Amino acid sequence: MKPFFTPEPVVFFNSASSKKYPGNTIKAVEEAFTEGAEVVCLNIQFSKDKIIMAISETIIDNLCESKGLVSDFTKDELKSFDAGYSFRDNNGEFSLRDKNYRFMTLEEILSTFPDKKFNITIMTKDTELVNSYVSIIQNYNAYDRVLTSSMYGKNIKLVRKLLPQCATSFTFAGILGVYALFKSGLIYFVKGFKADAYQVPEAIGASYLSSGAIIEQLHRKGIKIHIWNVSDKIQLKRVFEAGADGFMIDDIAMVRDFLSQQNCRF
Repeated sequence: MKPFFTPEPVVFFNSASSKKYPGNTIKAVEEAFTEGAEVVCLNIQFSKDKIIMAISETIIDNLCESKGLVSDFTKDELKSFDAGYSFRDNNGEFSLRDKNYRFMTLEEILSTFPDKKFNITIMTKDTELVNSYVSIIQNYNAYDRVLTSSMYGKNIKLVRKLLPQCATSFTFAGILGVYALFKSGLIYFVKGFKADAYQVPEAIGASYLSSGAIIEQLHRKGIKIHIWNVSDKIQLKRVFEAGADGFMIDDIAMVRDFLSQQNCRF
């Protein structure tokens, strides 16, 4: 088992969905850890000048006062934008505009939270981005604190080669492959996988990607199961009872309350 899973994280928070503070900001990450998240999920991509930014979307139109691709702007330009511009509070007001909320670089996050864990998704298919990411993880000695994911197999293959001690998840193609193996019955004969975590929604259409039977088969092979977008306690109870190891959510308090009722470690 990779060091990332010791102690085993259960609550994964999506920093782009903060309810109290603008997403993609240091304050949103800080609040998530304060409320009890054990891992914060981040998306990373290059700025125009090849600085890794932790911004959730490739287009910033809905995140600040400017428009365009993240890659259209330098780090300094992105840092000059108001990351609180589009945030609405519980009353629907834009109450956090012009409050000095700024977008984050990956290095800022790792230095600000030196003992915290992150689930980092590499958003674009880019060898240079992967190499830069690897260098940052090495420079900050963050091997045990990151679980890397990407929909692109080339990205993950390179991360596994350069950071063999770090945890990784299945790509989207890998997830489909696991499901196909399960449906065919061939998963029983697979000795193991290169991935450490199977991170999926509970279902896509009529296909349940995280049924108890799939989870049981993957657990036998040492794979951790993390469920995306758990929206309410009914769903949370269902995937918990199916054997999921972690929950990728927006509502930390809901999961915390549920787990305390189950007498689970939190």
